[in-house]
Amino acid sequence: MSEEAAKPAEEAPKKSKLVPMIGSGVVVLAGALAALWYLGVGPFAGGAPKHGEATAAVEDGGHGGGGEHGGEAAEGHGGGGGGTGGLLSLEPFIANLADDGGRRYLKATFQIDFGGAEIPAAMQARLPQTRDLLLTLFTSKTFEEIRTPEGKQQLREEIIARVNQVLDRDLAKAVYFTEFIVQ
Repeated sequence: MSEEAAKPAEEAPKKSKLVPMIGSGVVVLAGALAALWYLGVGPFAGGAPKHGEATAAVEDGGHGGGGEHGGEAAEGHGGGGGGTGGLLSLEPFIANLADDGGRRYLKATFQIDFGGAEIPAAMQARLPQTRDLLLTLFTSKTFEEIRTPEGKQQLREEIIARVNQVLDRDLAKAVYFTEFIVQ
């Protein structure tokens, strides 16, 4: 009889270990599904726009959507410019600002959206000239000019203009900051 009483006592610790393991597995699975949903991957890919597309739609809000850049929308890039192809990530820029004494500096990392299916080949060949023009632009700015959202939007427009100047064509469509630090 003592052996029969010992068996249920041994099974109780096994069951108590099983419940937390199942619970932690459910939490991990829920976290993975939430990450897939946020990234729009797998069965969650359709429907709502991704974060980058939604940001681009907000920035283009007042332009009427269909022809800001002439006949380029008819080239099969998706019409209104919501495409995700043609994004070029640049290495971080670190530049002293034009403030008194040069004590403030800017660290900026961003992507340039060309709106097409691929990055123009000329961009890769002209990357040193592009970086030079952009560094010159950043060092001409003061903290007061770039600290506001309006100042950052103006800086985006100037970056697009400089990139298009290097390419001799209106290929760059948008700039997305992924890091913007002033110290």
